[in-house]
Amino acid sequence: MKFQNRRSFLSTLIFSSASFVGLYSLAKSSKARSLPTPSHTEGPFYPINKPIDQDADLTFVNNNKELAQGDIHILQGRILDTNEKPISNALVEIWQANAWGRYQDPRDNSNLRWDKNFQGYGKVKTNVDGNYLFRTIKPSGYNYNGIKRTPHIHFKITNETKNIFTTQMYFAGEIENEQDMFLKNIRRKSSVIVDFGTLPNNEKIGTFNIIVG
Repeated sequence: MKFQNRRSFLSTLIFSSASFVGLYSLAKSSKARSLPTPSHTEGPFYPINKPIDQDADLTFVNNNKELAQGDIHILQGRILDTNEKPISNALVEIWQANAWGRYQDPRDNSNLRWDKNFQGYGKVKTNVDGNYLFRTIKPSGYNYNGIKRTPHIHFKITNETKNIFTTQMYFAGEIENEQDMFLKNIRRKSSVIVDFGTLPNNEKIGTFNIIVG
């Protein structure tokens, strides 16, 4: 896919329900349930000062042509209420560490590598069917102040009434999942762990449906 087309491609998918059924039929989606998705702590690196580039494609910054380091993952899903009805026009924000385990945030004072081509934060609003979609990279786990974290992505959902829900998404098959203290201490772990499939272009894709209680 050419650089010039990546943003228009992503934008088209965000606002077309059919795209989620057709183009991404390889994704392993889970049936929405009435039990709310377990909430998580926001963590220390929710960006206070948002980057200039805040769109749903985190794999490059502004008009730079060089991609971020790491394996590209497409993350899609629906935001639902406990009656399994879609929540439209909800603001979905994600933020995460880069491929070496460092947040693109000046408050992360670790000696891990900084990726100047990784956006680190993105946001999008859900469409009428509650769909959202991000293009990002798989983060690495890290050790922060003696706390070992498995690879994860932070989510914050804000609906039109300004109610805020935060959680974290994890990757299936990670050895570190068993040792992560935050993941270990939540119920229904399977609801926040996503199994990614592989698209023909070798990018990974997974579905994370979030039920807001």
